[in-house]
Amino acid sequence: MLSVLIPVFNYDVRELVQEIHKQAVSAQVDFEILVIDDASDEEFRKINRSLKKLEFVSYSEETINLGRSKIRNKLACTSRYNNLLFMDCDSGIIKQDYIRSYIDVIAMHPVVYGGRLYKEDVQVASNYKLHWLYGIKREQSTADHRNIEPNRSFQTNNFLIKKDLILNIGFNEKITGYGHEDTLFGYELKKRNISIKHIDNPVVHLGLEPSEEFLRKTREGIKNLRRIMRINGNEKKLVRDITILAYYKRIEKLGLQHAVEFFYNKYEHILRRNLLGRNPNLLVFDLYKLGYLCSIKRDNF
Repeated sequence: MLSVLIPVFNYDVRELVQEIHKQAVSAQVDFEILVIDDASDEEFRKINRSLKKLEFVSYSEETINLGRSKIRNKLACTSRYNNLLFMDCDSGIIKQDYIRSYIDVIAMHPVVYGGRLYKEDVQVASNYKLHWLYGIKREQSTADHRNIEPNRSFQTNNFLIKKDLILNIGFNEKITGYGHEDTLFGYELKKRNISIKHIDNPVVHLGLEPSEEFLRKTREGIKNLRRIMRINGNEKKLVRDITILAYYKRIEKLGLQHAVEFFYNKYEHILRRNLLGRNPNLLVFDLYKLGYLCSIKRDNF
C-alpha cells in the first residue's frame, strides 16, 4: 500500500528508517522502505548497510552520483506500491502519528505535502546562521498558509504522490545539481490542473549547511533557474510563480540588467561578508541571488 522512498547522500539514515519502520508496522499497513545511496562516501555506506537487516527495507548503492532528479525517478520506478512517500535523508520525525497522518488522506488527494520545520529553540553556530534563518523565515509555514498557493509552496522533502502520476510527469532530469527540481515539478502539476493538498505533518530539517556551502548551492540553484527559463521558454505563469524570476523579468524589461550586474560585481564581497557573518540579512540574500542571476550569461546554457 505504501512505498517510502529515501534518496541518500552522505548522511546516516538509520534513525529515520527505523522510526518510519516502527510507525508503519504499528499502523498495520503493507509497506516497503526503499533506500538508495547516491554514491556517498564509504564511511556513510558502511553505516547505512546495516539497514539491510530490517524487514521490508531495501538498501542499494549507486556507484556514480545520479543527482536529485534521476535518483527520485529511479526510486519511483523501483517501488512496488501505488502510494509513494518521498523523504529527504536529513529528515527528523517529530510526530508519533506521522505515517498514520498520511494514510488517513491517502485516498483523498493525488499529491499531499506535509511540510518542513527547523529547530527554533537551539543555539545555532554563526557559520550555520544563513541556512537556519532562511529555513525559519522562508521554508517552514503552516498548511493553511501553504494551501493559499498550493503548487507554489511545493517541496520534495516530505510528500505523498500516486505512482502513476510521477511516472507520467517525473522529475526533469535536465535539471542537474542542486535546486529547483521541486519548483519545476510543482509547476508541471499545476499545468495539468493537479492541485497539491497541504497538511500539517512536518519533518524537521536536520542537515543545516555551513553558510559558505549554502551560498554555493544557492548559486547552483540559480543556474538551474536559468536552465528552467530555457527549457520552458519563459512561460509567464512559471515566471510569476518564482519570485526571483518575476523580479528578473521586470529588471530585464526596464533595461536594468547590466546595472544590477555591475552592482553585484562591485559589491559582491560586501554582500557575502554579511551573509557569512553572525547576523545575515535575508534582504541582502535576495539582492545577492538577483545579482548573481543577472550576471549569468545566456550562452553559458
